[in-house]
Amino acid sequence: MDTSKGRRYVQGGINMASTWIYVMCIMLFGSYILQLVPLMFYLSVVLIVNCGVLAASYFLFRRDPLLNMRENMLFMLGLTVINILTDLGIMSYFMSWVAFGALLLWSLLGGGRGD
Repeated sequence: MDTSKGRRYVQGGINMASTWIYVMCIMLFGSYILQLVPLMFYLSVVLIVNCGVLAASYFLFRRDPLLNMRENMLFMLGLTVINILTDLGIMSYFMSWVAFGALLLWSLLGGGRGD
């Protein structure tokens, strides 16, 4: 790892920004899959796809040594619960944005840190 000029570089590995880009791509792909599913299988597919996205993000976070695993997995778990509730119609679209804002604020203010 080179720390010249106050920056952190990872050579031969993935960094935090690219890990989150991979997670966002997996989430977009999961959303695309949900658009293709007929209504008779929708409940089970929503649960399977969202849990699959959570599992894939776990494996991506585990690969990156610079990420705090607990913080990022708690954020993804909250995001997965919000997505499931919104997809099933239990939570309205507006309330999902409010819940996402609360989750983001909680994460930015130090939620999930074991201090």
